[in-house]
Amino acid sequence: MPDIKEKTEGFAQTARDQGTKFAEKAKDTASNFADKAKDTASGVMGTVKDTFNDVTSGAADMAGKVGSQVRDTAKEWIGNAEEAAKSAACSVKHAAGDAADRVVHLSEDMTRMIRNNPIPAVLCAVGVGFLAAIALRRSST
Repeated sequence: MPDIKEKTEGFAQTARDQGTKFAEKAKDTASNFADKAKDTASGVMGTVKDTFNDVTSGAADMAGKVGSQVRDTAKEWIGNAEEAAKSAACSVKHAAGDAADRVVHLSEDMTRMIRNNPIPAVLCAVGVGFLAAIALRRSST
């Protein structure tokens, strides 16, 4: 029959494993968020470019003799819109990267805390499990 130390070490290992899994999921989520943000920013940039290209073509047809001036102005607007979209994409990418870094640091801090305090970590895990069991039991009735 395992003694208290072995049980505690088992619970501590389970808590560490759960913390590591949580950290990995959080990191994957942050990475997915960064990828989606990058894709969204790229889509916005393409849409803005297409819209301005459409405006440029329509303005050139309507303007006739003044078409070259309208095209130059529209191209300038396209350049400005592209720069704005690139800037927005860069900002989103940096924000997503910062979020991913924070999640990684949080997971490392959590793992370090569990390793330094295995018994309180196990007690917390048991308490959370107990509360979850109560909540699930109430929701099923």
